[in-house]
Amino acid sequence: MKNLPYAWLGVLTIAIAFLFYQNSGSSSTGLGASTADGKRIVFVNSDSLLTNYQFYKDAQKEFENKGYRLQVDLGQKEQSLQAELQAIQQRASAMTQAELQAADMTLKKKGAELQQYSQQKQAELGQEQAKKNEELYNNIRDYISKTNKANKYEFVLGYSKVGGGILFADPSVDVTQKIIEGLNKEYAATKGDKKEDK
Repeated sequence: MKNLPYAWLGVLTIAIAFLFYQNSGSSSTGLGASTADGKRIVFVNSDSLLTNYQFYKDAQKEFENKGYRLQVDLGQKEQSLQAELQAIQQRASAMTQAELQAADMTLKKKGAELQQYSQQKQAELGQEQAKKNEELYNNIRDYISKTNKANKYEFVLGYSKVGGGILFADPSVDVTQKIIEGLNKEYAATKGDKKEDK
């Protein structure tokens, strides 16, 4: 759970660093775009995008809640198994050898089932996170691709202060805020559509 922001940051940086090449013969730099050999280039700050994209914030909160509920569920099951073990230990002196062996086998089986349940639930949560990561990537890629029809940038690069391939980015070609506003507007509209469907 604690590595979630870093995993998303990696996915996000890859998504934004994806090159959007358009057939544009124009060498004009409008909208704050910079040029390199006539290419229109802008960047998006991946850190800011994650911090301000409501889809990401909602997804992160959702996974924190699911992770917490899973921990509580597993904790309760473990406590129940522990209570069962203590009850057997208290009755152990009055039990026959065969009863003790049967109780031991039952506890071992329940312990193995609990471990398997834990692994299964964590795997399901991991798969859900992977799907959400893919959705995040697709949202960003699709939005940039769609809005780029008007902007005609040839490169939209992802920049992160924590690492990544871009060592310096001129603030004059930072389109992060425009991208965040557009993504949040689209996300708010889709959230509204989902509420109406219910």
